[in-house]
Amino acid sequence: MKYNTKRKRKARLRNLFRSTSPQVEEGHTKISFSALKKLASTNEQKDILKRIEQETIPTVRNAWIDYFLEKTKQSKYKSD
Repeated sequence: MKYNTKRKRKARLRNLFRSTSPQVEEGHTKISFSALKKLASTNEQKDILKRIEQETIPTVRNAWIDYFLEKTKQSKYKSD
């Protein structure tokens, strides 16, 4: 195997394991992580945000986003 071939394979692997962007995509709508941070008011919501930020699997991240939005909606109704 030539040096260039090994180098290309390493680059492909690096791209596979590269961390995700801070923008979270839900369906066709992109949600800014900073916008989600503004919604977080409780420690539980902040913990969920950490999980969203660290998650690499898009479907799991979307599930965490749904859970986060559900929790923020519930806390909004409790405070009213």
